[in-house]
Amino acid sequence: MAQSNCVRTMTLLSSVASKRVTIVDLEQHPHRAFAPPTRRSFWTLVRDFVRWFSIRQLVVIELEDWLGSLSRIVPGTLGLLVRYVVYKTLCGKVEGFCVIYTGAWLTHTYGIRLGRNFHMDANAYVNGRGGVTIGENVILGVGALVFSAERNWVDPNVPMIFQGQRAGPVTIGDDVWLGAHSVVTPGVRIATGTVVGANAVVTHDTEPYSIVAGVPARKIGERARPTV
Repeated sequence: MAQSNCVRTMTLLSSVASKRVTIVDLEQHPHRAFAPPTRRSFWTLVRDFVRWFSIRQLVVIELEDWLGSLSRIVPGTLGLLVRYVVYKTLCGKVEGFCVIYTGAWLTHTYGIRLGRNFHMDANAYVNGRGGVTIGENVILGVGALVFSAERNWVDPNVPMIFQGQRAGPVTIGDDVWLGAHSVVTPGVRIATGTVVGANAVVTHDTEPYSIVAGVPARKIGERARPTV
């Protein structure tokens, strides 16, 4: 019996040694237990980025970076007209005239669809990577942020920068106002008539004609509904 136990102990120690991992090693260097299996480089990021998109989408991304950056700083009525032409050309769809103020930023525009009378105040941001559909008569307040994609972070064995992104389409109904510096996260549906308070972070779908605020955003009231 003693000899059998000794054999099992030697086998176990041999197995652990072959893996070059010991209990003492993990206690002294706990990060080794979660280290990525292979070394990754900047070129891995470039390769993964290029694989994610079609050639047309890559061209649009490059154009929007140049044209968006140049038109973003043009002031006055001329700036409104220039930005309308730029994003009418780049976006998946733009119905009617849209008002996009100085400093506003739209990226991955191939996935953005805008309804009539869209107003986007200064420094607001829309990321259309996962698809963003916006209805009619929608207002994005100063610094409002709409994301349709975000970083993956669930695998502790891989640094987050190498885990890619999780896409989640965002839908914003008609007659919606996103208050200043509010945030809409991927996969959320903002119902028709919703008012989102300043600095709110919307992580779940809203109800029609509701008023939401807070972090995360919660319903705090309701708007009167149309009588016609």
